[in-house]
Order: sequence, then structure tokens, then C-alpha cells
Amino acid sequence: MSRPDATRLSCAGVVAAIALVVTPARATTFVALTFQQLIAQADVIFIGDVVDVRPYTQRTRTGTLVKTRVTFRVDDALYGTNSLVEVFDFLGGQADGIGMAVEGMPKFAVGDRRVVFARRRASINPIVGFTQGLLRVGRDTSGVERLSESTAITLTDLRSRIVSALAESGKR
Repeated sequence: MSRPDATRLSCAGVVAAIALVVTPARATTFVALTFQQLIAQADVIFIGDVVDVRPYTQRTRTGTLVKTRVTFRVDDALYGTNSLVEVFDFLGGQADGIGMAVEGMPKFAVGDRRVVFARRRASINPIVGFTQGLLRVGRDTSGVERLSESTAITLTDLRSRIVSALAESGKR
């Protein structure tokens, strides 16, 4: 098999695994992104653990918003960061007796291990593709880290595919 054919097959596997992550939203739908689109649209890509989830209120001219600040410990900075910590704000949460929910917004808990494809510009959700750029990582019975949504892909394999795609896109 030639190198381009092997690359297409490995990218197809990643796209298939990422497609499994995308769950249908009830009120909001998003066009499925390809693996190359996740790479192209991300300002920052890393593997890390959620270390803090903190809702807060923000007063605006039209009222009060609730946002949730999620802090990640960056274990493997793949693109766009050299930091040990990345912090992102998401619209919604519960703080000061006020609750605000956004349909389909990702949920986080301290200890979650994720592969994150995110944008730095201000938005209601910095994750590329709303939830498509947020992949949960778990360990199988042998202790190998894999995408929780697809036991066929190890974190090591995905990381290699991301690094290759970054190089091919000229981002690395």
C-alpha cells in the first residue's frame, strides 16, 4: 500500500472515531466536521485533564449571564500552547442562585481526561464544532488509554495522527 493510501486509511479511521463522538442535539445541530477541519479550525490542540470547573455570573447591560470556567492541566501540548494550564469559558451553568442551560453544551467534571481542539476567540463555546473537538479518553482493561467513544483507537495512535495532520497542514 502506498504512503498516501495508508494516510487516507488512517485518517478515515480517525474521522470514523470522531463521528462516534458527535451525538445528535435536540434543539441544535451542527454539520459534522472532518478530521482535517478540526485541525484547520483549532487554535490550540492538547491532551489534558480537567482540574477545575467553576461557574460564575457576569453582569451585562441586558441582565446576568452564567458562565462556567473550565481549567485543564495540559499533559501533552500538540499545537498552539506551551502552557501547563489552559482555561476556557462556556456559556451556561449554575451560580449565585441563577441557572442557565445551553442545549448540547459539553459537561465537565474534575478528573475528565480529554483531547481538546479549541479556538481562542470569545464565543459561547470555544470547542471546535461545539462538541466535536472534545474527545473523552479512558483506560481499557489493560491500562491502555483509548478514546472512550471508540475502543479501537488508542490515544497514542490519535496523537500520531494529529501530529501528522498538523505537519501536512503546515501548522507544525
